[in-house]
Amino acid sequence: MSTLIEQIEAMRIRMNELATEEHELVRTLGEELAGVDQRLLEEVRNVAAAHDARRGAILRELQMLAGRMCSLHGPREPAAALEHARQEEPVGETGQVVRRSGWGQAAANIQEELAYHLKLRTG
Repeated sequence: MSTLIEQIEAMRIRMNELATEEHELVRTLGEELAGVDQRLLEEVRNVAAAHDARRGAILRELQMLAGRMCSLHGPREPAAALEHARQEEPVGETGQVVRRSGWGQAAANIQEELAYHLKLRTG
């Protein structure tokens, strides 16, 4: 009988040792994951900073292009431009003015600008 008690005690000691080892492995894994998280966060920040730098460069290029386009002609009368835009608003079947979406308005504005520049060049 004493051998059974001794075997049970040996198993209990071994189970405690295994539990301690597993606890240490879990702690080590947690530390490694925290380190990986920090490195990933740093990489994400680097990518975001690079994206912001590229976006800033593109914005500067667009501003320079806009500046060059404005230097091609004199300033237009703002009121005349607004009146011109009102006249061109499409009217639906019910007689109400059809409002364009943001993209539709942007496309119409681009067409307007192109027509204006073409008119200036051809005289």
